[in-house]
Amino acid sequence: MRRIAIAILFVLIAGASHAQNKYEDSLKTVLANTTKPIDRFNLLNKIAEDIFTNGDGNIDSSSCIQMLRIAQQLNNDSLLAVGYDMAGNYFLINNGDYSNALEYFFKGIPFAENAKDKRRISSLYIDISIVYYKLNNPDEQIRYLRKAVENLPDKTSPLYYFMLSQAQYYLCRYFIVQQQNDSALHYAQALNESNLYLKSPIYNCAAQGLMANIYDRLGDMALAELHYKNTMRIADSVRYFYIKLETKPPYIDFLLKHNRIAGALEQARELMNIGEEKNIADIKRTAADFLRKISEYKHQPDSAYYYSQLESAMKDSVFSRSNINKMQSLAFSEKLRMIEEEGKKAAEQQQRKQNLQYALIALGIIIFVILYLLLSTRIITNVKVIEFLSVVALLIVFEFLNLLLHPFLERITHHSPLMMLIALVCIAALLVPLHHRLEKWAMHKLVEKNKQIRLAATRRTIEKQGKNKS
Repeated sequence: MRRIAIAILFVLIAGASHAQNKYEDSLKTVLANTTKPIDRFNLLNKIAEDIFTNGDGNIDSSSCIQMLRIAQQLNNDSLLAVGYDMAGNYFLINNGDYSNALEYFFKGIPFAENAKDKRRISSLYIDISIVYYKLNNPDEQIRYLRKAVENLPDKTSPLYYFMLSQAQYYLCRYFIVQQQNDSALHYAQALNESNLYLKSPIYNCAAQGLMANIYDRLGDMALAELHYKNTMRIADSVRYFYIKLETKPPYIDFLLKHNRIAGALEQARELMNIGEEKNIADIKRTAADFLRKISEYKHQPDSAYYYSQLESAMKDSVFSRSNINKMQSLAFSEKLRMIEEEGKKAAEQQQRKQNLQYALIALGIIIFVILYLLLSTRIITNVKVIEFLSVVALLIVFEFLNLLLHPFLERITHHSPLMMLIALVCIAALLVPLHHRLEKWAMHKLVEKNKQIRLAATRRTIEKQGKNKS
């Protein structure tokens, strides 16, 4: 985890696009030549984290599937927590599928808790809070944000301030929506202080943008504009385009509110350029909406009509993309379900092997005791003891055969409970007569053995009495 943390922080701080491309390409080159499962998992995780931190590209479904499959094969709680977190983010970020996103985030929590991985626990709770933020459910949003804060890594961890900054950012956004400006300002300033340790332009930009928004709400135009300018300066200097999407729309709203049309037009065009460069319809729709408003303000009906049509087309594109995402989400969900089923079958098979071993050990012990009692030339054994042990042996043999034949019976009966019951009854019908024959043989042997022991004891007594008389 420490190596991953260093990689994350490195990517956050690095500003050069060429360096970022080289870093990502080098990871993919190493991955192509890596076969060891744990090493492949760590490389896939670093590539995914790079997408989160530099904001270029989408989470790859095949990478998520590989990570979960490796985690299942290694049966590692920490890796399973990471895998489910990545799967949840695929649903959340790529497809906007909040239901499946929540399902996989919640699945990851028990594994993270078993692994005592506080970084992952807090990350999962933050991701859950983001889903509830998007669902406009502030009560659940703040509930899970508080859980994230309660489960932050220790202050000695290199990831402490990285996770704390995320929690502070979303806490600030929560209080902005709740129009609690004092609390929102507290967390924006706290985020700024935390970034003194991270020294990340991303969180610096986020803190400046939040404070600009808050001061605008408080009516302090001078401070709001100062922070907005700092925000834009930092956002334009980094490659992380998601931070541009977070900061530009509020700034455009601010400029329009104060009739700064030229500045609003410049920012709206930059937003449109990002949407076209990344081919994201939702960004282009937002930019078209701003450009339409600006055209109406400038009394340019032709431009206003053009951007109105473009906005409508982007809405249709977003709707179409949403349907495609839903289909992709269903296919991805089915693949994840199959991986989980494979993991369950592997665990059941391993458990069945252990149970078979235990049954064989128990049967071996019982048979050994019975044979010892039958063959011993000194111990007179009660018939009821042999009867009891033979019944126990019969039950163990039946359980052993049940464990051994269960997968085969499931296949030929197609999991039908009635057919399974009939098959087990047939097995029992074969075992019971065999048990009676073996028990009869054992009783015969026992009676003969007891007679011989008693005769031997009687001879010794007579011989002893004869010696005493003489």
